[in-house]
Amino acid sequence: MDQENDDPDKENFTLEQIGNTIKQNREMKADSDKKSSTNGATVKKKMTKEERTRMLEEKKLKKEQEKLQKAALKAEAVEFKKLQKERQKWEKGKFALKSIVAEIDTKVVELGSIGGHLLSRLADKGLTYRITSNPIEKSIVWTMTVPEHISQLSPDGLEIQVRSKHPSYTVCYLTNRLLAYINKRENEQYKNPAIDSGWRRPLVEEVLAKLTTYYARVHSRQCADESELAEHVVGLTCSLASCQFRKKLTRLCVSANGSLIPKDSIDKNLIKGNLWLKALLAIPKVQPRYALAIGRKYPTMKSLLHVYMDPTKSVHDKEFLLKDLVVEGLLGNDRRLGEICSKRVYRVLMAQSGSVKTDDIEDGADFFTHY
Repeated sequence: MDQENDDPDKENFTLEQIGNTIKQNREMKADSDKKSSTNGATVKKKMTKEERTRMLEEKKLKKEQEKLQKAALKAEAVEFKKLQKERQKWEKGKFALKSIVAEIDTKVVELGSIGGHLLSRLADKGLTYRITSNPIEKSIVWTMTVPEHISQLSPDGLEIQVRSKHPSYTVCYLTNRLLAYINKRENEQYKNPAIDSGWRRPLVEEVLAKLTTYYARVHSRQCADESELAEHVVGLTCSLASCQFRKKLTRLCVSANGSLIPKDSIDKNLIKGNLWLKALLAIPKVQPRYALAIGRKYPTMKSLLHVYMDPTKSVHDKEFLLKDLVVEGLLGNDRRLGEICSKRVYRVLMAQSGSVKTDDIEDGADFFTHY
């Protein structure tokens, strides 16, 4: 034992070996920490790249969605605009002939050659018909079928029906070969007077006259044959289709279109281009030069009505408001508008009842219609 402890070389080797081992371990640890740090940076860098890729994809997807949404809104706007145009066409009656349906009672079709001629003529004109059983035998009821894409305009449709069931409509009563039948029977009786069958000529003319004179909005038509009857029904169908969209006319709108302007009037073009002057000219007995005189003082209807509706003025003052307006004479000699024309314009424009005749309004009848 004493010999082992006294060996200096062995002791030094052991200490040196231990020191090398510790140094080596430290170096390995440092290298390990370095590698670990490098790997962490790589992972972090890799994750950032993935996030960027995902962000770009999301941005691209969002842009595509916005693009699709814009395209959808654009298509919707185009469709809405198209629908608006279709509505305008419908309101102007462009689809009238395609929309009207003639509902023909089965008894009409069963009337021999009448049904064949009628259906053929309707088909030739491209008009729609339907064979049905109407409440009134041997009648035709017309219905307007609104196109589906604009059905919101009139969702319940439009019926043009028969008088006995719907008293507000006009009835057209058609006969076929009636006079030919009567004339044939009369000729037979004339040729064979000995044979008395008891037949007497019916009072057809008298009955048809009573239909016209005793009843309002009842028409009759004596058709010579099936072709004339079919043609009449076709014409009536077309008229009914278009009249639903025809602008309802009043006397003012009929007369104010310039038709009452004398052709030799030097101010014809001026009046035609002025709605107010045309409205004044629509008043009976108001000449173009009278209308021009009023228009110079009161350039719009509003300006004249503003005075007419002034509560501080009496009716007498308003009636004679225009009497002193200067009217240019045809030969250059000026004259006044006059009391009669002034009163006429006031009473017509300020009339309270639309059912009173113009002449009665001038005589003051409108003042008594509410008492």
